[in-house]
Amino acid sequence: MSKSKYIHYNPRYGWDLNDDAHLEMWLFAKAQRRQVTILSYGCDLDHHTIKKIVRHYLTTEKPDAAEDTLEIRYDTYDANSNLHTENQYYFETYFISENTLAAFVQALHRLPGTHIRCVFNVRGHFEVNLNGVEFSTRVLKALDFPSMYKEDLIGRYLLFIDTESPDNEMIRHKIHLLPKELQSLSLPLDSSLLQRERLVKDWITAILRYEV
Repeated sequence: MSKSKYIHYNPRYGWDLNDDAHLEMWLFAKAQRRQVTILSYGCDLDHHTIKKIVRHYLTTEKPDAAEDTLEIRYDTYDANSNLHTENQYYFETYFISENTLAAFVQALHRLPGTHIRCVFNVRGHFEVNLNGVEFSTRVLKALDFPSMYKEDLIGRYLLFIDTESPDNEMIRHKIHLLPKELQSLSLPLDSSLLQRERLVKDWITAILRYEV
């Protein structure tokens, strides 16, 4: 039986992590605290000014002093599909200082829309079937605290109607005409898969029934 790289048995108190495992976990946690996605969402965002702000504050060049650098992703979602550009910034990774991040977020907050922090690299899709019709949603994990260094990471899932499923076309074009509370969906992290499916179905049903 090969010796484990990560755990060992201590006769005094049982199984424990090796020093290498402790170090890897510490480095991973440190990296997580220095990575964040900034999301801007809303209806009729000021994309012209957003583009100027991104060019001014964000850079893809990684500086030599990597320890003092944050890894940033930036994402946008416009409820108005005529103004929305899918993945316009998201697939770039930017390297900036904490002060630059603060200035970037402050500049965004002067614009229309909601601008929040989300978990880095957590962005996926959640699909539901309603009467044989397949609908898909984009999912991000939003963080509900002002500092990215807070220890207790309490957040929520934030969902938007996307264009991954062709069937979404029947609702995506009218999202900007809906009340603000129907343009996105917020779910608690501790919701079960069945709860999420039911709540997403209820949300999409409300969108389908809303007359514009």
